[in-house]
Amino acid sequence: MKGKEQLISHLQLFEENRKNGFDVVPSQRQEYSNAIANCFIPCAQHILAGCFKVYNGDAKRIVRPTAIELYYHEEGAGGFKDPIMYHTQDRKAQYLTSRGIKMLPYFPIGNMNPHTSGIDITFENPSAQYRASFLIREYELVCDEGDPIMVKNSTDIYDDLLINGISLDDADWVEWCDGNALPADMIERKWRRNVPDYRLNEDNKWEPNSNGVEKFSTAKGRFAKCPFNWQFRVKK
Repeated sequence: MKGKEQLISHLQLFEENRKNGFDVVPSQRQEYSNAIANCFIPCAQHILAGCFKVYNGDAKRIVRPTAIELYYHEEGAGGFKDPIMYHTQDRKAQYLTSRGIKMLPYFPIGNMNPHTSGIDITFENPSAQYRASFLIREYELVCDEGDPIMVKNSTDIYDDLLINGISLDDADWVEWCDGNALPADMIERKWRRNVPDYRLNEDNKWEPNSNGVEKFSTAKGRFAKCPFNWQFRVKK
């Protein structure tokens, strides 16, 4: 992908900020989540100011993220857990066991990870043993210099961004283009859509919490919203 080095440099800000350390521990989940969010805000300022340009012959599209969601999970005992995140040892335990694999490989920084909720851009760290990515939750789409379309269905991005499929060669038909980093006060933090609050049950396993003031409905019932405001969006 053209411009990938620029995108990676923005994602590396997360680890640089994280290295400063926290005065809270993972068991203080709300406080720790705020510390993690503060590490990601400088990344969001750049990402929400940029866009992907996609080419296919004479066709051209611009995909400009307008809302992104952070996912962050620490491997190993005592680490901070984000049970909803797909690409973790805990979430992939059955998959790993069935294949005789001991360790889920870490994604390289700046790679795309398509999954059932859309596309993540990864910035995992094998040395620090954490998984991290952001989901493009909403975006502005411009096709062939037409009028902008606001897209809120995150899985539409398969058709809007991956118009050439997933290339096994260098994907020079996708380009990341920087913009002027947004001031922090132009970004607001909200609830990650469809993500419940998680609690440890009596068997010491994470499960969605059905108790809480703010709830949302799913096919499996009503659950409390995750209290981590890890959605970062451009203020309207």
